[in-house]
Amino acid sequence: MENVKKYGLPHTRRTPQKPAQMDLNGDAGKRVVLATAKRVIKKHAKVIKALADR
Repeated sequence: MENVKKYGLPHTRRTPQKPAQMDLNGDAGKRVVLATAKRVIKKHAKVIKALADR
């Protein structure tokens, strides 16, 4: 109830969702893995650089 006063929105329970099963074999899987790696590198570039400079 405190969240409603603080933020104006009630807390709603979410049903747990399992990750989707993906086949990472072949060219399509390779593209998925490379795109994910690029996204992680871009998002965490400062952290990766700081760890590399240690």
